[in-house]
Amino acid sequence: MSEDRQMLLFELGDDRYCVELKRVTNVVECGSLQSVDSDPEFLAGRMDVRSETLRVIDLKHLFGVTAAVRHTGEIDDAEHVVVFNSRSGGDVDAWLVDEVRNSVSVDDDTVLSASGPMAHVEGTVQTDHGETVWVDADAINGI
Repeated sequence: MSEDRQMLLFELGDDRYCVELKRVTNVVECGSLQSVDSDPEFLAGRMDVRSETLRVIDLKHLFGVTAAVRHTGEIDDAEHVVVFNSRSGGDVDAWLVDEVRNSVSVDDDTVLSASGPMAHVEGTVQTDHGETVWVDADAINGI
């Protein structure tokens, strides 16, 4: 018997992605990113939210949707920050993405494994919006 997973849908450019909703603690729609000189290139910067400092990964850059990385400035109306549970060291990871959509229930029978060496991808799932890339939160937040 298959189970359903709750997934949060979001966009990067024209492509649709999802992550398991149980991993997400919050979606932030406004705020400021601060750059830190020692941050790796894929980090958009750091952001303070509710007495926590978020390490914000620019997912569009990581997935090759854009070559440029945003390192500072206000979150635009068309951008969102998806916040995850804190890790064992107290670090809180977040992703800078384009539009966040709704959550959907996905039947495990519709999950297709990633074919080939696709870093940061669990596979694809079938949603009402068509085929959607399921992003591996652990792989991304662990970099």
